[in-house]
Amino acid sequence: MEQNSPFESFEMQISESAKGFLKTAAGWSMFLSIIGFIGLAFSLLSSFAVMAAGSAFASATAAMGGMSGMAIGLILLIFCVLFFIPVLFLFKFSTSTRQALNENSTEGITKALGNLKSYFMWSGILTIIWIVSYIGFIIVVATAAATMRGSM
Repeated sequence: MEQNSPFESFEMQISESAKGFLKTAAGWSMFLSIIGFIGLAFSLLSSFAVMAAGSAFASATAAMGGMSGMAIGLILLIFCVLFFIPVLFLFKFSTSTRQALNENSTEGITKALGNLKSYFMWSGILTIIWIVSYIGFIIVVATAAATMRGSM
């Protein structure tokens, strides 16, 4: 005869104060995700404007040895796509949490917390990319400065 542990049939209960905390977190995450979507819309418009203006001034940027406006616009567009993903997960966390709390659904809270995990994972990955890019930029600038100083 197989004996089941009492913990196998244990279902976690969420207290009313924890539900209040989740409801507050859902509200703030909704606010932040809406601000994120608005910021992404402006960034998307900016990337298209830079691409359009850059192609108009292509000869001037080439003469100065800089990146073309099209290249800068495409880089901005890539950043928009990368930053859309965590904002979407934050929005999904907010909507899933509110729905789960209204329906008193354990599966809904599980889904919401999965979205929150994905938000933090993407935010962490983007932070690592930002730090590595920043360090790379510092190395490039320091190398260029040393090269220019050595040639003088």
